[in-house]
Amino acid sequence: MSETQIGPLIATIYELQSAWLEPKLKQAGIRWTTFQLLATVMAAGDNASQAEVARRLAVAPATLSESVQAHVVKGLLTQEPSKRDRRKKVLHLTPEAKRKMTIVAKHVQDLESRLVKAVSPRDLASTEKSLEKIVENLESLL
Repeated sequence: MSETQIGPLIATIYELQSAWLEPKLKQAGIRWTTFQLLATVMAAGDNASQAEVARRLAVAPATLSESVQAHVVKGLLTQEPSKRDRRKKVLHLTPEAKRKMTIVAKHVQDLESRLVKAVSPRDLASTEKSLEKIVENLESLL
């Protein structure tokens, strides 16, 4: 496979999984962009600074700030000064956001099992390794 085919394949996978998952997100009462934000805050951990979440989402901090404020108003995020550095803001999921993400997690697990259904464990391990390297390469560009 040539390198020029990897990007379009990854984009196609993203588009297909989005199309499959979006109706389930809607049933849970969240939009795709909200899911991405909440998932990123969750993945960043308990001390998820707003700057770190912006970096992970590859958006400008000012853009993220607007989205964070909207989600604070919706009752899905809390924003507080960091205990280590008062200049930084730390984001947390609210109990309501955690409830919604628990519902969505079941759909994500279902989707992931469907994604790899006909892939051998060996091929899956190789693919995972390759994708991790691709992620590293992309992160080094930022």
